[in-house]
Amino acid sequence: MKAKVHRQGPISGDIDYLTGRGTRREEPALAPSTLDLEQQVIPALKRALTDPSSNRDIVSSCMIALAKIGKDPSILPLFRAHLADRDQEQRESAALAMGIAAMPEAVDDLLCLVHDNVEGRRLSGRKNGVDFRTRSFACYGLGLIAHQTRDVAIKNRVWSSLRVLLTKQKRLRRDIHVAALHAIRLLNPDATQQAGAKLRDEAVAFLLDFIGDKRILEQVRAHGYQAIAKLCGREASDAIKSRFVKTLQSKRQRHWIYQSAVLALGEMATPEDTEASKAIRAHLKEGRNHQARRFCAIALGQIGGDQNHLFLRTRLARASTKSMEKPWLALALAVMDFRARQADGFHHNSSTARDITAQFRKSRAPLRAAGLGLALGVMQETDAAEELLDRLERVNTQEPKGYLAVALGLMGHSRAQEHIHRLIDGASRQPTLLAQCSVALGLLGDKTIGTKLARLMRDNNTVAVHSALAQAIGFIGDRRVIPGLVEQLEDKRLQNVNRAFSAVALGLVGDKEELPWNSKISFGINYRASVETLTRSGTGVLDIL
Repeated sequence: MKAKVHRQGPISGDIDYLTGRGTRREEPALAPSTLDLEQQVIPALKRALTDPSSNRDIVSSCMIALAKIGKDPSILPLFRAHLADRDQEQRESAALAMGIAAMPEAVDDLLCLVHDNVEGRRLSGRKNGVDFRTRSFACYGLGLIAHQTRDVAIKNRVWSSLRVLLTKQKRLRRDIHVAALHAIRLLNPDATQQAGAKLRDEAVAFLLDFIGDKRILEQVRAHGYQAIAKLCGREASDAIKSRFVKTLQSKRQRHWIYQSAVLALGEMATPEDTEASKAIRAHLKEGRNHQARRFCAIALGQIGGDQNHLFLRTRLARASTKSMEKPWLALALAVMDFRARQADGFHHNSSTARDITAQFRKSRAPLRAAGLGLALGVMQETDAAEELLDRLERVNTQEPKGYLAVALGLMGHSRAQEHIHRLIDGASRQPTLLAQCSVALGLLGDKTIGTKLARLMRDNNTVAVHSALAQAIGFIGDRRVIPGLVEQLEDKRLQNVNRAFSAVALGLVGDKEELPWNSKISFGINYRASVETLTRSGTGVLDIL
């Protein structure tokens, strides 16, 4: 989406082109430049961070924003200074920011915090022990650093330390256990190299023992399945896949385990793993937990293959299939179609798209229709675009409207642009709709939406709307919003919430990565087995913009 907005047209690379000595090249004219970040954004964020009058929201937002931008080694001491802050939010934000910045120099401090040793307590200013939230966020920070570095020695340090934590400290808060498991999941070893393969094999062997330890809460063990799947991918051994199939077929598991086993098989199995696909199809039909059954549909879409495609398509068309299940089946087919198009740019399965379109026409419930429409959007089924636009104009509730707008954006249906702009104009108190419509316009390559959102941010003072605006501005990444956001951040006449979310937006616009920093954690996760520091009440790692 950022690429669509950034492409303003061909521009000169340098003076050589203008004088006839160079060649013309395409550059993202609306992407923030290094000068934008170094001369405007980073200094403004640093000033706000070190200003004694800045409140907790501004300080935390500035730390996370600076970490996302990176490019400045001097930010690490600024983060370290806040590890001992009296305010809990600032302590945990500082630990997490060290990881988001992906600075190997922060590993020692984060390890001390995780293990709650003498140095960790000194760093955090807590004589009676580092609090569980800061320890959890430090675990995520270590995982993020390990994921980004190519240094296998750092990966091994993180792995060895977390293995000790999970082995010797059985009575930890579940948040710390879950965070440590996800940090191991993020190790990202290069298995094509001997040292990387050794690290992966050690971690997987440990995790297989961990998920089998009945003394550990099922809610915690569930996250071990995702860690194994991430480390193994499609190279997982037959023994591991067979074990997960048996787990899925067992009648004595808690719902978290079924959900995680399904998601893991979706990430590991291939169309040739017929037993895995059979088990997932059987669980989709007979399983007792609704969420596990819905995950089954998505897993089949990820695995692919003719048999799974036929099963999903047949079940979608069947009148006896529950209406709430059909959007999940459609999305699974869309995932399958997307992967086929990645492999073959000319692929187009018009018959499957027609099946989903037929279900879309039949669906009277707005949210279910929107789910089906979103599947058509992923498939880029432009033949259905006018029907989606017609439904968008008639539906009254904000969530279905937002999904339909995103679907039209995915299709590239430019005729929807004017209507989506009108929705934004009337959505000042509807944050979900505001964010999704902004994303839709970004997907359509709209060049005006960024500045429009920045103006809305200045005029609004509700947390939910500010969060939606900041997220949308960041997804779009238009450099023209930078001066206005810097001005808002530094304007002390504005409410603190306005200034804090201006910092959030600046961090998103200047992000060093294409995808949100926490997408590395969120992709493929069993969010139903959630704990406080993962995602809950807007204060977990998946909730932070």
